[in-house]
Amino acid sequence: MQPENVRPAKFKVHKVIYNNGSFSVAYGNWENGGPRLAMRWNGYEEAIGYPSQGGNPLWFQLPDDSLWTSEILQAVDRIRAYEERIEDLNTNL
Repeated sequence: MQPENVRPAKFKVHKVIYNNGSFSVAYGNWENGGPRLAMRWNGYEEAIGYPSQGGNPLWFQLPDDSLWTSEILQAVDRIRAYEERIEDLNTNL
């Protein structure tokens, strides 16, 4: 399932900051709370992915802590750089 289509009532996605097709990280607002990062496994083809509840796709909320946010955003940047490097290497084969 595409992360843009995961819209639980308690989390409003402002931006999907990482999506490699099977795993996504998003930034948004939780009901009765401030902005947070959230993650999910997207699933394959028609699968709704994980987490889910009652057949509805959900996001996994990360702790409201600047350290978590900082570390996850840095990890996303490193993953993007790695993926770009691999793509460049494969293009030159």
